[in-house]
Formats: sequence, C-alpha cells, structure tokens
Amino acid sequence: MNTIKKATGVLAGVAALALILLIAAGGCVGSGKGVSPDLQVPVDEEEQTPLPTESLPTPTPEEGYALPAIVPATAPVQKTMTRAFPTQFEKKTYTIEIDVNGSVYDGARNVDRRWPVSVSWGDPTVMTAYYRRYIEDPAMGIFFDDLARPFRYIKAADGLNDEEYLELLITFVQQIPYDADAPSEPRYPVEVIGNMKGDCDEKSLLLLGLLAHEGYDTALLLFPGEHHAATGIGITVNGNPSFRVFESPDREKYFYIESTGPTYIGRYTEPFGSAKAFVVPLGNGTKRFDRVNYVTRITGVYQKIDDRLPYMSARMEEWRDEIEDLKESLTHGTYETRDEWDRDHQRYTDLIRQHNDYVQKFNRYIEVRTYIADHSYDMAGVYRYIQNSNVEDIRI
Repeated sequence: MNTIKKATGVLAGVAALALILLIAAGGCVGSGKGVSPDLQVPVDEEEQTPLPTESLPTPTPEEGYALPAIVPATAPVQKTMTRAFPTQFEKKTYTIEIDVNGSVYDGARNVDRRWPVSVSWGDPTVMTAYYRRYIEDPAMGIFFDDLARPFRYIKAADGLNDEEYLELLITFVQQIPYDADAPSEPRYPVEVIGNMKGDCDEKSLLLLGLLAHEGYDTALLLFPGEHHAATGIGITVNGNPSFRVFESPDREKYFYIESTGPTYIGRYTEPFGSAKAFVVPLGNGTKRFDRVNYVTRITGVYQKIDDRLPYMSARMEEWRDEIEDLKESLTHGTYETRDEWDRDHQRYTDLIRQHNDYVQKFNRYIEVRTYIADHSYDMAGVYRYIQNSNVEDIRI
C-alpha cells in the first residue's frame, strides 16, 4: 500500500520561522564554557586610563550643538562595577567580564542629554555633533579602553583575524538584552554596560563606539520616520550587493547592522530597505567588512528557501486533496474499463511519489533555514554548513 508522508507542522513552521532570522529577541545565551580564567580577573588599577580633569570646551554656534562633557564623579557610589555577559560566538560561549569605572558611570548619568528645543533634529551637522559626543567624550575613551581589553585578549588567544574580531564585537552587542523601557534620550555606552541592557540607539552607539575604538570604519544610521537607529559598517563594494548600501555625505558606503538582536551583517527588516536614512560617520577607523560574498551567499540561500516554502506547501496541499479524491474513487468508484482504473491508479501512485519527494525536500529546506537563522553568531560555520548541505542543488 502506498502511503503519504506528512511534513509535520508545515504551515506552522513557515509562519513561525519567518520571524527568526532578521531580528531575533535580545538576550544573552550560553553558560560561559571555554573562557580563559584570565578573563575573570579584575583589571589592575594601574592599567586603567587616567580620568580627565577638565570638561571639553563649549562648541560655538558654527560648530553646532553638542552634549556637555561628562565630568567623572569624585565620590562614585561604586569605584568599579564588574558586569559579566555570556556571549556565544562561533563554536564557543565566552563569559565577557567588564570592569566599569564607577566615576565615569556616575558622571554619565548626570549629563543633561536632552535635544535643545531651538535646534532642528534633521540638521546633519547638529546630529553629528550630538551623537559624536556619546563616543568621543574623553571619559568614553576610558570606558572603551576597559571594554576592549577582554576582547583583545580573546582575539590574541584564539587567533582571530580582523573579520572574525569584527563579528565577535557585533555578536556581543547583539546579545545584550534589549530594554523596551529605555528613556527617550539615549544613555551613554557606559550606562548600557552598567545597566546590562539598552534600546536601538543606545546599543547602536555602544557598538559603533566599540568598533571605532578598535579601528573599524563606522557610521550611525538614523531612520527618523521609523524612530529607529542602527550601526553602519564600512564596506568595499565589489559588484552589486544584495543589500541596501547606505552612503554618507562624503560618499563612503556602509552596510546595516541591527544591534537589537542577533542577525547577519547587512540584513534588515522593512521598511529599512527603502526608508529615508541619515548616515552619520563617527570615529576615524579604516578597517572594513570584506566578507560581503559570505553574507550574500548565506542570506541568498535563506531567501531562496523562504520563497520556495510557501509554494511547496501549497503544492503539497493540492496533491493531498487530489490523492484523497483518487483514493476514494479507486476504492468505491465505478469504472467502465480496467484501463480507466489503471490510469487513475497510476496517477495516484505518481502523486504519492511526488508528494513524498517534496516532503523530503521541504524538511531539508526547513532544517537548513533553521540552522541559518539560529547561528548568525557563526557566519563562517554557516557558510561551511551550506556548502556541505548541498541544499543549493535541490530542484523542485
């Protein structure tokens, strides 16, 4: 007796998985295995950068509006606050321990960061001045020195190249929990680490500040119509990337990085593929993201699967209906000739074979799609997985 294999949870799987890849829920993962004990040791006091003693000069009207400088607290509530972040990257889960300077943290909390009523938010010069101070304040230099230390250790210990190091820093920030109750004015990066949570503009400022500190070409991507912010990473364009390329006023090009949750470099949800964006370059880094072909192949395979699953699901549903009708006719119907029965029986067996072949392909697509969605922290591993899966050879 021929039997029909069912693709378990086909329709539910398509609907549920559609939300996974592009923006996953914020949150840290892992248990801290595979981390060197040296990362658990607090930083020596003498290693820390001296605190600034003077405020930055007040900008002139020609320079545009800028935040007041952070004045580190002379009597902080805590001299040092240690924050631990489990971070999954490639095949390991690290526990990243960061010693937050309490003087800088308390000083940042006391800054009035309100946007002045008399200044237009859409003025690129003003926006650049406003957001630049979030990462270029001298006190933030102290913070980013402390923040980068455990990552530099990992880079040296694990032999990461610049591309892998970039991906480590990105996935770290993406795995910091998202704060749905964040204040309207962004908190400083030191506050995001101190509070162990942040929203889109806060985590984007943290990420681009960290990347800029480590020598990468970065920009802040602002979407005023959508009340959203993201980080931009400089790219060297070869050919026509499958993602939107964001261009700064000086014609530098950037890929989108969603900081609120794990996802691939360059990927965005709509409407960010077409929404009006301000590109605010920050920092003086020169290193860029060069694995454009990697991420294009990964997300291209994902999109191809995404496009095929609904078609395959509908096709299998049609076949199942026809198979049931043929089964009823073959079992209880009346045929004038044996040839008519044989013709329906051949159609019945052909449909079952086609259906079951689609089930196998459908389930393979789901398996690969899920792996791609769940492993954005391991781009090189996903690339190899796709190569070994032969999923690109499937024909429907």
